[in-house]
Amino acid sequence: MKTSILIALYNAETTLDQTFESLLKQTTQDFQIVAINDASTDGTPEKLRVWQEKFGLTRFILIDNPYNLGLTKSLNLGLAKIHTPYTARIDSDDWWEPSKLSEQIHFLEEHPDHGIVGTSYINHFEKKKVTVKPPVSDADIKATIFKRNPFAHSTVIFNTELVQRLGGYDPTVRYGQDYDLWLRLLPMTCFANIPTPLCHRHTLNTISSTKQREQMLQCVKTQLKYLKLYQKPLSIYRFILEPLLVALTPDWLRSLKRKLSL
Repeated sequence: MKTSILIALYNAETTLDQTFESLLKQTTQDFQIVAINDASTDGTPEKLRVWQEKFGLTRFILIDNPYNLGLTKSLNLGLAKIHTPYTARIDSDDWWEPSKLSEQIHFLEEHPDHGIVGTSYINHFEKKKVTVKPPVSDADIKATIFKRNPFAHSTVIFNTELVQRLGGYDPTVRYGQDYDLWLRLLPMTCFANIPTPLCHRHTLNTISSTKQREQMLQCVKTQLKYLKLYQKPLSIYRFILEPLLVALTPDWLRSLKRKLSL
């Protein structure tokens, strides 16, 4: 198999069917699934076993954490089980267009100097959808990566060996572990995004919406860490202002802004 799809789930019984349905509909089925049940207390374990039967035991590796480890450590547990050339990430409340995986694998095989490729994506709010188009080329991504995360986590597929060689996700980073990883990869490989929106993301009751302050504070911490590591000019430090302002915004104001955006 060429690809492993890495997914960690915690109390995801209401959304995981849509996620796995989209995997079942991929135009390429040359993949295995590595799923980590992070000690869910709802019907997630039972649903995962139903999907394991659908895909087959050889294509669906299921890891049950005895207690809740959190997303970062769960992803590292799954990553350690992967031996395919490529690893694709998806969250348990997101879903893909049918051609997503095949288009990305084709891109990586045509561009062996690229270690990671994402896609444009669609954010689904309660009453509307918003298409997000991140920078596409390696040059544009690297020119803006200190301003904001250039990849939505559920859109990416990466070179497994490259990420494993780095030690996977930093286990000390609880939120925004993907952004930290991309910044560690910065000098080691080329980046790209396919401009077609091939991933759909729920925005309600996600970590990004319920733990926004913690995420933004971690974002600032991550930016400062790598700005210093790569000895970037002081002018680029201005990029920490946006996440810092979001983190310092009162809860009631952030909640109001989120409701208005729905």
